[in-house]
Amino acid sequence: MPELFGINHLTLSTTDLDRLVAYYTELLGAVLAFERAATPSDPRIAVIDVGGDDHLMIVETTNSAHH
Repeated sequence: MPELFGINHLTLSTTDLDRLVAYYTELLGAVLAFERAATPSDPRIAVIDVGGDDHLMIVETTNSAHH
């Protein structure tokens, strides 16, 4: 993602992006900086601004281990 080059960020994967975004924004006071819907080739993502030029990128994954 070229728009994130030069930005300090950590990437997390989750099967429930909405829950993790809510946790960081509602409980910890972070700000949702960017969100992109899933496409056929790319997963849904969200970027959380946690302050101090630090960001958390959350990638939504499917978990095939649970049926």
